[in-house]
Formats: sequence, structure tokens, C-alpha cells
Amino acid sequence: MSKKSINKKSSIDYFEQMFQAGRPVIKEVKHKTHKSRQELKEQEVEDSLSEIYQDESGRNIDVQKISVRPRRRWLKIILFLIYSAIVVVVVYLSYRYYISYQAKDDLFTVTIETDKNLVAGREFTYVISYHNKGRVALEDVEIKIDWPNSFIFKEADPATTSPNLWHIGHIPGESSGQIIVKGILINKIGENNQVHLTTNFRPANLSSTFVVNTTYNSILTDSVLAVGIAAPDTLAIGRDNEVIISYQGQEDNIIDNLQLLMNNVEWAEVKLLDGDQEIQPENNFRWSLPTPSSELKNLKLLIKPNEQRGSLETLSFRLETNIGEQTYLVDSRDFDCHLVNSRLNLLLKINGSNADSSIFAGKPLNYRIDYMNQGDTTLKDVKIIASLEGAWLDWSSLKDSQGGQISGQSIVWSKKEIPSLALLKPGASGSIIFSINVKDWANGDKSDPGEIRSYAYYQLGDNTVEKPTDEEKSNTIVNQLNSDLSLAESVVYFNEDNIAVGSGPLPMVAGETTYLKVYWRINNSFHDLRDIEVVGELPDYVSWGGKNQSSIGEVSYDEETRQVRWHIDRLPANNHEATGEFSIGITPRPDQKNQIIVILSGSTVTAIDNVTQARLEFTAQAKTSRLEDDTIVQTDGLVQ
Repeated sequence: MSKKSINKKSSIDYFEQMFQAGRPVIKEVKHKTHKSRQELKEQEVEDSLSEIYQDESGRNIDVQKISVRPRRRWLKIILFLIYSAIVVVVVYLSYRYYISYQAKDDLFTVTIETDKNLVAGREFTYVISYHNKGRVALEDVEIKIDWPNSFIFKEADPATTSPNLWHIGHIPGESSGQIIVKGILINKIGENNQVHLTTNFRPANLSSTFVVNTTYNSILTDSVLAVGIAAPDTLAIGRDNEVIISYQGQEDNIIDNLQLLMNNVEWAEVKLLDGDQEIQPENNFRWSLPTPSSELKNLKLLIKPNEQRGSLETLSFRLETNIGEQTYLVDSRDFDCHLVNSRLNLLLKINGSNADSSIFAGKPLNYRIDYMNQGDTTLKDVKIIASLEGAWLDWSSLKDSQGGQISGQSIVWSKKEIPSLALLKPGASGSIIFSINVKDWANGDKSDPGEIRSYAYYQLGDNTVEKPTDEEKSNTIVNQLNSDLSLAESVVYFNEDNIAVGSGPLPMVAGETTYLKVYWRINNSFHDLRDIEVVGELPDYVSWGGKNQSSIGEVSYDEETRQVRWHIDRLPANNHEATGEFSIGITPRPDQKNQIIVILSGSTVTAIDNVTQARLEFTAQAKTSRLEDDTIVQTDGLVQ
């Protein structure tokens, strides 16, 4: 019997036996089946492990001697990190380049300059310079300019369709350019006139746009229309008080209309007079003034307070002009005034003005005191006192036709000097006139600030007033001494060291050229000065010889105007003098034979006093062919 049949039979016999014994045959079969599957799994694992631990020849390997090979995954990680680092570095460097380009303003600069001395109403030039200092070209360059409201645009080079915008476009690396703008500023002297420039550009190797902002302030130091407004510090109630408005145009004045504006003073009656003629207001507190000219115009504004609202009121004035549709400020002033209600009204004037002003050493101060009884009762035994405080007053020069008594720094007039003061009826009035000189520089004390304070007051009977009240006082006037600016001018053939600085024939010969040296010396020691300028004009037979130099500032020559100019921005008081020099050639004409000819008609120095804000001017004496300043040359000055 075959093995297969035996096994089959054995299995049947087994099932029969089990069935007869009542055992769970199926469960036993399941158990055996599960066991067989388990054995198969274990065999598969064993076979798999066998394959793992066999070499290529099918032999088992010794795991104790196995070597581990590195996985390729670590190489990928390292490459990824290197790539990431490169990206970070590139981004960082790009960012730093962007920031550094933006931070370094000197890569592309824009500057603006103007003339040194700007005069309101006179044409001048703005020079806008731009410079690409980098090697990279710039694209889409655009310059926008915000002009001050006081600016009148005239023309520009290069021309533009808009006075505020220039499209430059492309600027090569390491190159520059300029925009020249001509115009006029009209504004109050001393005010800021700010120009703001915004420049947009893009470096050719970047897509980002950059911005450069530039601001420039210019201050006007003079005007083609000189303006003055003077007001008292006290206003007497019930009486006309004078405010003086004066103006005068220079030769090149372009301001042909002028309006006066005043703040609303409903507490007073206001009237503007041109001589005896009243100028009617266009509306409340606004007047059109007579056209400015080269002649000085003085207008008188009368203010008559009709009530005492408070002890202090402000008067505000503006002078404006219209050019086209634009209104421009010419000048403005504010004055704080005390309203006083006095029985005896006093008004003080010095040199025709009732307001503060600057004065010059050695010059007279002409005083006038007007008085009037504006009360309802008669005033008896009136005394009027003028108080003059200041170390620079020369009391020895006092001139007083009414013979007031000097007491300290005061002058007293009573009924002995002015009989009408014994009994001053309502409405009665009078005037006291006297003068006193300011000390000259040789006799004055320069350590004193040079301020003179003057006012008048009154007292009745024998009552002594130590400190007068506002109701008893006049207006107060403060005069401030101007600086001691002067100019010494000399024209010589030999200098102070007896060295020849000139050449050519002496005496001068018609048709031949004699070269001389001109020396300028500015003297100043009291106040700091600004905007100093010396101007000398050469006749047609005198030529510019150059060789110009100066200790401060710059000496230059304008061929068109034939003027030699020496400009100094600032001259401190402790810098007592400044010197400048230049050469000239004199070629007398044939018709000048046997004549003394003028070489320089007298140069003029001007400056602004930083303390008084006054415009100072000094003119030297004329210089001739006699060479008055040369101590060596002996000549009668006649042309041969």
C-alpha cells in the first residue's frame, strides 16, 4: 500500500476514534492547522535572516566582523544646508547693498546755492547741482522743487514745462549736471525762505527707487523797497497818537503797489493821512498806499483811543503787494502799547520820531515834548521833566532855548522857565524843544552798551514824583548806538614800507598807463556786523589790474558795471579791522592834460548791525592823481 493511502486511512481511523470518544475533532484540526502556519512563518523568517547574513557566494558571514557603510541620506542633508547657506548669504548681501546704497547719501548728491546777498524784489539765481558719484548709471531721475510762497519763478535752464519739476532721466556713472533757475523773492527782511527738493532715481542694476531730500533756507538781507513803521509805547485816550509809515524805492524797485493792513481796533478812531489829505480805507483797516517811488514817502496814521479796555493793547501792521494773482508780504510789525488816561497829555519825539530807533556817535538828538491839558479842570504849577538816561549823552552840548534846569540826568521846566505852566487851562497846549549830542567815539565809553532811554513826565505843585505812573508819563523812546563802521581807502605808488607797488610814469602822462595799488581797510569794534560790502567804481580811463587779495572775504571785479566789490559775510567786533587790496591802471585821455583827474570817486562800505539791525553806510573821500595818501611821491597831480 502506498504511503498516501496509509496516511489517508490513518486519518479516517483517527476521526472515527475521536468521534466515538465524543471529542471535539474540529477544534483539534484548527489547532494543528494554526501550528503549521506558525511553523511556516518561523521558517520564512529564518530563511530571510539566512539571506541577510550570507555573502554573494551563499556562505554565512560573521556578524562580529561586519562593517557599516554610511547612508546617502546624510550627503543630501549636507548639500541642502550648503545650498541654504548660499541663498541666505546672497539675500543678506543684496539687502546690505540696498541698505548701504540708501544710507550713503554721497553716492548721489543734490545741492542748491544762491547769491550771497539776496535782496527782496531783485532777480537772483538758484543753482541746483546734482552729482552721481557712483560707477553705476542712474535711471528715471526726477527732481521736484517746492518753492517758497515768496518766490516768483522767471526762467530755468534747462527749460521745463512746469516750474516745479525736471525729468532728468539718465545720468551716467561719475557724472553731474546743473539746473539754473532765475527768479525773485518778495518777503520781509530776515524771514526764512525755504526750498525743498525731492529727487527720485533708480540705479541701473536695481529695480528699487531711491529718494534724496534736500532743504535750503535763504534769508533776505535787504529790499528794493525800504520800509519803516514807528509807533509809541503809550496811547493817550481821547487824543490823536501818531504812527509813522515810511517807504522809499530803489532804482530797480519792481513793487508798484502797496497795501497797509491793520488789526481791528474797534476801541479807537483810526485815520491815515498823506500830508493833509486823508487816504480812505478800502474796507475796515485796509488802505491802498500811494505808488512807491525813489522819493521818501511819510504817512501818518492817527489813532485816537475812545475807551480804556485794558492797560495793554497790541497794534499789528502788514505791508503787502500784489503781483499777478499772488499776494506777497513786504513787511510786518507788532507793537505793544499802554493806554493811558492822563489829565496832562505828553508826547515825546526824538529826531521827528516817537518810536525807538538807532543813532550814530557824534550826532545830535533833537527832542520835542508836546503837552496838552485834556482834562476838565485847570492845572496849577505844572512842572514838566525830561528824563534822559545814558552814558553816551554829551551834556556839555545841550541846547535849550527855554532854559530848563539840569538835575542829574533830567531837565526840569516850571513856571519860572515857561510862565504858561503856572495856570494850564483845559485844552491849553504847548511844546518844549531842545537838543543834545551823542558823544563821539573818541570821548565815549565803548564798555557801555550805548543805550539811551528817554521819557517825559509831569508833576503838580511842590509834589515830588520819584517814580511816575503811566498816566503821568509820556511815551518812552530807546535809542541804541550803532557800531563804529568806517572805511579807510588809499591809492599809492609806494606802500608803507617804501616799496614800489606801482609802475609807469609819474606824473601821469596822457596815453600812457600808470599802475597803482588800492588799499581798503574796514574798521569796526562795537557790534558784530553782517553782509559787509565795499563798492568802488572805476572811471572809463581806469582799468582793473588784478593782484587782488584780502584778509577776510573776497575782492572781485565786475567788468560790466566796472565795479570793484569786496564782500564779507560776517565781521565780529573783536576783529577790529579787515584789509583788502587790488591794482589798477590809469591811462589819462588826451583831453585830460594839465588836469587833476579823479581815480576813485570815493568807495562806499555798507553793513547790517547785528544789534540795532540798522543798515550802516560810510563813504570814503575821493582819490585823485595827486596821490594824497602816498607819503613818498611828490606830485601836483597834473597830467602831462
